[in-house]
Amino acid sequence: MATLAQPTLIRPGATFRPTLLIGLAAAITAALVQSLLLSLDCDVSWLITVNERMLAGQRLYVDVIEVNPPASIWIYTPPIWLAQQLNLRPEAAIVAAFIAGALVSCDLTVRISAQLRRPPNPLILVALLAFAELLLPLGNFAQREHAAVLLAAPALAALAVLADKGMLSLSCRVIAGLAAGMVIVLKPHFSLAIVPAAAFATWHARAPRPMIPAAAAAVALIAVYAMAVILFTPAYLQVMPILADVYLPLRERWPTLLGGPVVIVPLAIYALAFALRPGRMAALPRMFLIGSAGFAVAALIQGKGYLNHALPGMALGFVGLALLGAEPGIDPQRRRFVLPVAGALACLELYAMACIRPIAGLAEAVERVAPPRPSVITLGPDLLTGHPLVRNVDGRWAGSRAAMYIAGGAHARLSGTGPRDQRLLQWYEADVDAFAADVRRERPDVILVDSRSELRWLRNEHKVQLAIAAYRPRARVGDVEIWVR
Repeated sequence: MATLAQPTLIRPGATFRPTLLIGLAAAITAALVQSLLLSLDCDVSWLITVNERMLAGQRLYVDVIEVNPPASIWIYTPPIWLAQQLNLRPEAAIVAAFIAGALVSCDLTVRISAQLRRPPNPLILVALLAFAELLLPLGNFAQREHAAVLLAAPALAALAVLADKGMLSLSCRVIAGLAAGMVIVLKPHFSLAIVPAAAFATWHARAPRPMIPAAAAAVALIAVYAMAVILFTPAYLQVMPILADVYLPLRERWPTLLGGPVVIVPLAIYALAFALRPGRMAALPRMFLIGSAGFAVAALIQGKGYLNHALPGMALGFVGLALLGAEPGIDPQRRRFVLPVAGALACLELYAMACIRPIAGLAEAVERVAPPRPSVITLGPDLLTGHPLVRNVDGRWAGSRAAMYIAGGAHARLSGTGPRDQRLLQWYEADVDAFAADVRRERPDVILVDSRSELRWLRNEHKVQLAIAAYRPRARVGDVEIWVR
C-alpha cells in the first residue's frame, strides 16, 4: 500500500532517473513526430470540426451529422475548448492531452503492478508501455482506439493484481473500474477486452468481493453516459437506424480482413507467446494478452480492417508478449528467438502506422488553385478526401457531414438484385439532398470530387449536377479532382 502512495516515475531511489527519462524521452519523441512529421488522421480531424461547430452552438446530430456515438465526440471536447480559450490549435491541445494521458497511464500501471506477487521490472514495464502508448500509434495518434489503450492498461493491471489475490486500495479499484467503464463507453464492443479479463480475475482469485467496487464504478459510469446521451443528444437515437442500416453493414471482404493486421498480428503474437512455453504465466502478461485478444475480436466484429482498429490488440499484445518473455522461468534459447522476432514484427507495424498520411499533394494543389483559407466540401464517400486536408490548408468545412458515406453505403446495399428497401432509399436521398443544400447555402470555394469510375452513379445524380453547375475542375491529384467555383 505504501508503494501506491508514490508515483513510480517520480519516486526517489534507484529507478528514479531511468524510468523518468524513458517516459520523458517517449513523450518528447511523440510530440516532435506529431508536430513535424505527421498530422492527426481523418477521423480525429473531422471530430475536431464537429466539436468546433458544437461549441459554436450547432446541434449535434441535427445541424452536423455524425454516425459515431456521442462519446466519440465528447472525449475531444475538453482539450478543444481549452485550445479555444488559449488561442491554440486544437490539434496541439489534443496531442498534448494524449501525451499527458499516456504518462499518467504508464505511471498508474507501474504503481498498480508493483502490488503483484511477481512484479515486473519497472524499467522494462515503463519502456514497453511508453512504446505502446506513445510511439506505436503514430498515424493513429489520438484515435479512440489509442484512448482505449491508455485506459485499458491500468485497468488490466488492477485485474492482474486482484487475480493474484493482491491488495489494492478502494480508491485504486474505483479508478480502475472507471477506466474500464470508459473503455466500454468509447465503443461497446470493447467490453470484449474487459469483461473476459474481469471474469478470469474473479474466477482465479476465488473471491468476488474485491472486484465489486471496480465493477460498480464501471457500471455507474456506463449508466451516467447512457443517461447523458438521452438527455443531451436525443437526436442520436434517430441517427442509430442509419448507422444500423447503412454504416455497420459496410465490411471488408473476409479474405482481406483475415489476411490483414486486425487478425494476422495478434495471431502472430499469441503464437510467439505459445512458443515461449511458459510453465505458469504470470498474472500481468496473462491479463494483457487476454485484453489484446478481446480487442482483436472487437476489431474483427467491426469488419472494417482499418489499422486503427488493430491498434489496441497490437499494443497490448506486444506488451504482454514482452513481459512474458522477460519472465525468469522462460527458456533462454526460446527467449533469444521469440523476442527478436517480436521486435521485428513491432517495427513492421510501426512502419505501417507511420504510413498513415493525408493524400499526398492534395493540400498543395488546393492551395494553388483556391483562394486563401478556402471553404471545402467533398463529393464522394471517403472521409480521407477532405480530412485533414481542410485543416491543413487552414480552411473551413462547408458540409453538414464529413463525406457522403451514407449515400455510398445505401447505394452499395441497393445495388443488389433483391427488392429495393424504401428506408435505404430514404437515407440515400437524404444524403444527396444534404450535399446539394450545403453547396447552395455555403457556396464553398472548393469541391473535392472523387472521380473513381465506380462512383459515377453519384456524379450522375441530377441534384448533384445542379448543385455543382457553377464549378469547374482546375486540378487533379490521383482520383480526386479539385473543382473551383
